[in-house]
Amino acid sequence: MTDINKYLALKTALLNEKAKLETRLGEISKALGQNDSVAVAATATPAAPAPATTTKGKRTFSAATRAKMKTSQQARWAAKKGGAAVSVAAPTPASTPKKAKRTMSAATKAKMSAAHQARWAKKKGKDGSVAAPVAVPAAKKTKRIISPEAKARMIAGAKKRWAKANAAKAKAKK
Repeated sequence: MTDINKYLALKTALLNEKAKLETRLGEISKALGQNDSVAVAATATPAAPAPATTTKGKRTFSAATRAKMKTSQQARWAAKKGGAAVSVAAPTPASTPKKAKRTMSAATKAKMSAAHQARWAKKKGKDGSVAAPVAVPAAKKTKRIISPEAKARMIAGAKKRWAKANAAKAKAKK
């Protein structure tokens, strides 16, 4: 759905909601015996119903998240204004559901324990003493050498490029 269609659908829905509210307000005014000026406005023809639209993936925040957002925004606003931070009651821990803890089966724990023991046994050696870390000599880097033929080709190419550039410069001066 294009943005203009979304806008038109929203506008129509809002106009319908406004008409409903005005009608309800008129009924309340009549019940209270107040003047009919509001009731007259309520009798206006409501807008045409909004076309059926499908909304994709509307995101919503939980009440706890909205409360956190509100608290932090009020604190930012208070800091900007130079006043003390407004203390708004944060959501209680009971209102936010706890995630279930993941548990590990006994078999998995046994496998992990055995693997850990095997690693330590390998590191300690046969006599049980911890072996000193083995120093691995750094590989010596060898210098790359360009063959004389390749070097000659590179020099010839550079000379050719400079000759072309100088010829173009000389041609431009004429």
